[in-house]
Amino acid sequence: MCVSIYEESYSQDVVKGDRKLVTSASVFGILRQQLAKNIGIKRIKGFLFHYGWEMGVKTAKEALQTETSLEYLIKHGPILHIENGHISGIKHGCNFELDGHGRIKSFFSHGTWFGSYEAEEHIKRFGHSNHSVCHTLIGYASGFMSTIFGETLLAKEVTCVGKGDAGCGWVIKPKKDWENELDGNEVLKFYNEAPIVMELEYTYDQLLEQKNVVTRLANFQNKLTEEIINGSDLQTIVDIVFNMVNIPIIIEDSTLRTITYSGFSEENFMELKADMEVYLEENRINHKQLLPLSKKIIKTVNHDRLITPIFLQKEVIGYCSFVYEDRKQHEEDYLFLDRLANAASLILLNEKTKFESFERMKGNFLDQILETRLPVSEIVNRGKYTGLDLEQNYYITVMEYKNTQTTIEDEFLLQEQIFETTFRYFNDRKYNLLVGHRDGHVVLLITNQTLMHTSIQKVIREYQDFMLKIFPNGNFKFGISQLGADIHQAPKCYEEACIALRLAGSKKIVPFTSLGIVGVLINSKNINGIKMIAEQELGPLYNLKDPRTIELVKTLYSFLLNGGKLEQTMSDLSLSMSGLRHRVSRIEGLLDKDLRDPNEAHQLLLIIKSLIAIGEITIE
Repeated sequence: MCVSIYEESYSQDVVKGDRKLVTSASVFGILRQQLAKNIGIKRIKGFLFHYGWEMGVKTAKEALQTETSLEYLIKHGPILHIENGHISGIKHGCNFELDGHGRIKSFFSHGTWFGSYEAEEHIKRFGHSNHSVCHTLIGYASGFMSTIFGETLLAKEVTCVGKGDAGCGWVIKPKKDWENELDGNEVLKFYNEAPIVMELEYTYDQLLEQKNVVTRLANFQNKLTEEIINGSDLQTIVDIVFNMVNIPIIIEDSTLRTITYSGFSEENFMELKADMEVYLEENRINHKQLLPLSKKIIKTVNHDRLITPIFLQKEVIGYCSFVYEDRKQHEEDYLFLDRLANAASLILLNEKTKFESFERMKGNFLDQILETRLPVSEIVNRGKYTGLDLEQNYYITVMEYKNTQTTIEDEFLLQEQIFETTFRYFNDRKYNLLVGHRDGHVVLLITNQTLMHTSIQKVIREYQDFMLKIFPNGNFKFGISQLGADIHQAPKCYEEACIALRLAGSKKIVPFTSLGIVGVLINSKNINGIKMIAEQELGPLYNLKDPRTIELVKTLYSFLLNGGKLEQTMSDLSLSMSGLRHRVSRIEGLLDKDLRDPNEAHQLLLIIKSLIAIGEITIE
């Protein structure tokens, strides 16, 4: 079958003005359903509100062309609502007061819609809602009333058939009234909601900005990786980063001492450093409290600082900072700072590994010297490779540190920490020396070239003070040898330092030269003679395997050191006077000697000191 229409079909009535479309409420229900499907049920609220607003504005403008009476227009608006099929009926009340210029002094309108097409269609398509659903109607009422009054009036649906209420109740208030009310946020949100196109443009701009940041970040990361692979040092890396991000940079160690910086003049840097020190002092912050685990923004008087820790082997070894004096921070700045901190960590790890490997090699060299495994010429040549002139005079120092650790792992960790701290301490002060580990002690070989115009005692005292700051619970003692002239005599100097350490007693630093006659008498050739004399003079007290006998020897030693003064000896040994007198009396009985006799006392003290020096007795 073929049907053809050869004549045009058209209305005889010429269309003038706004064309009217005949449709049903279900069409708007379908539109609502499709909008919800495409842009989401939450997003259609603002869309329908503005759709209703524009309809209300258009209707009000048409009404104003024939009538300007507010009373008439307020009554006429609901009639147009009903004629357009939006509702089937309305109950409406409006109270307002205008000033002499026709501006609103007070306004409040309320009412109820009956037979809302919007509520019916929503229930039909979606079921009952948890919220009011007549968004088009409140938009229409808001747009209509705002237009006829010439000021922004906003409607809110307080009850709704769409959420199971008996009717669709609403109120209308000026915008400024909603702004002052707690429940006004929802109304203002509908009114202020941006069109979808604007949201999409904003989203696109954000995505484009994020893409640019990701691209910059990838280029930044690639450049850092390339420089690290090429072996660039930390200063080179920092200079490159400053040129890329144009933000001044400071890198500090864990005690906030500056490692390097870029983007400042030296004068400007010193001013900012002083500014930071004032901040730390005023806030009573030390380096351990500054930034333990995460990024932080610090605001001082003259600058802001975005700071993040540099981790190495799960420990904070320093801090990396972006410094702001004039410009503002950006959120993505931390992404760049974080990658710089990671790069710094890799570089510092590499430097740490090279430095410690070299220092341990020097420590092995020191072992070879002390064991006389190398000829003098070889020692001198290898010394030049390490930067040491071993043809010069030298001292050997032995350091004892008390080990309170309970496991082998803890003991090893403490030893590594002490070694690393020792390396760093002397390296920071430009002291070139050999550091080794022997018989549970740290051994230092320091040449006169290293000491320059200072004394060995001063160097060791400053080193001891530093170690106590790092290990406040530590107990460090030092024995210092005599000045050695021939490097082949290093084993002898080592033994001197060990003897001085054994005789330290309550002293922390003991030079071998302070031992007097004991130091002169003791050497490897007369050790057996010392033991024979000790056995002869101490008699039953020479049984050094009996703990009770050792206690008596310690009492005797303290008594002789104090020149026979009972009060001082009692204090040193934490004994009562009666207990001390009993011990002294027993010792005199066992030895058959008068401890008050100066000759006897001097000889016994010399013997006990000699036994301590050769390691036969250990007295704390």
